[in-house]
Amino acid sequence: MKYQSLAITIICIAVLFIAIDSSSFLQNHIMRIGGGIKIFVLDSKDAIALKYNQYINQAHTIKKYQEKLKDYDQLELELKNVRNEIDALSLFDTQQTFYRDAQFLPARAYLYVGMGNYNRVWIDFDTSHYPEGRLFGIVQDGKALGIAIVKDRKLVGLLNGEKQSSYSVFIGDEKIPAIIHYNSLSPENIVADFIPSWKEIHIGDQVFTSGLDGIFIKGVLVGEVVSVSHDYGYITAQVKPYAKNFDLDYIWLVDTKVPSQTLPQDKTPF
Repeated sequence: MKYQSLAITIICIAVLFIAIDSSSFLQNHIMRIGGGIKIFVLDSKDAIALKYNQYINQAHTIKKYQEKLKDYDQLELELKNVRNEIDALSLFDTQQTFYRDAQFLPARAYLYVGMGNYNRVWIDFDTSHYPEGRLFGIVQDGKALGIAIVKDRKLVGLLNGEKQSSYSVFIGDEKIPAIIHYNSLSPENIVADFIPSWKEIHIGDQVFTSGLDGIFIKGVLVGEVVSVSHDYGYITAQVKPYAKNFDLDYIWLVDTKVPSQTLPQDKTPF
């Protein structure tokens, strides 16, 4: 019985081949089917290869533009510093300190120091060449984000709104001097304080770093004045910062190369 089934199968296959061989119609039909299958396989293979290459090229392109953007940010800061030097030289401004050796160092904020405090972050940066208490300015997207300090060989970011984040600024076109620090009454803003009472501050005035503290270079945007008050012989301005503390990643550290820019041990944030 087993051999009978095998014999029938062989006979059927033989008949099929004879029919195909003797019929050009069947030959053409089968060749068309086989050709269609082959084209489908080849087209599928090409489509997969194209998608793969597009993905690889897209990944390379994204990486290339990320590198270009990173270089652009650094060049923008360097250009701002050079412009400050040219302005100071052309005006013979002996009151304005400028720093030829300022460096702009890439770093990354990767973790909040404590739960619920979004104004302190750990920064991934090699501090082995810097003394304890060394201060840096932090810039993100061209805006002043706060300061950073070397503590126990690690770098801690003290962002705008942190109690110990303070640096000098100018306000408005007249470059009115002030000191930025945290705002206990309105956490979403920061305070520009110790403004001379005879000066005029207006809502909408832009606030930018002065560079006189050796932490930042001059001209990095900080924020915009949203309210003004007078108190104890000084003017105080509420400032809405441009930089945001909630979308942290890659940042720039401003190293002005001024050796005295360290925070005393009893003033460190821990």
